[in-house]
Amino acid sequence: MLLGIHFSVLAGRGTSIEMSVDAEMLAKIVIYYKGVDVTSGELNFPLSVDSDTRKFANTSDNFYLVGNVTQAKIIMEDSPFELVSANAGGAIMPLNGYFTMNSVQTNAETERIVPVLRRLNDGNNNNGLKVTFESKDLASNYGAGVYSGKFTLILTPIL
Repeated sequence: MLLGIHFSVLAGRGTSIEMSVDAEMLAKIVIYYKGVDVTSGELNFPLSVDSDTRKFANTSDNFYLVGNVTQAKIIMEDSPFELVSANAGGAIMPLNGYFTMNSVQTNAETERIVPVLRRLNDGNNNNGLKVTFESKDLASNYGAGVYSGKFTLILTPIL
């Protein structure tokens, strides 16, 4: 908060004070997943073999952004998306990553503008964001073992 006080003496009047008052409210956004605040946390997001595509894949439930701005930019950091094998001599499993909102899918490596809700109760299928990761190749093309990696969702409020 900024408070500036100016003193002046005018003929025939007493001292006057001019007060300049400012307040700044910083943008705040909370990320909810399955009704839980996951803003500064970490999610376990296991991939399993999809019976239709025969690729490793997983699509999240809706994420909801709640805060005091109306929109935010999101992007998934740590591109390219790759999982590294702990067992198969450092073998790599390349992934595709996607954001889906209102049935429109975009590449997670491309910045996307999404709505920010005032209350979590306002969340629905039209304003929720889903995240999908899937292997680029069929599951049968990868050696046995555990593959892992971490990716970071970057969220920037739009003022």
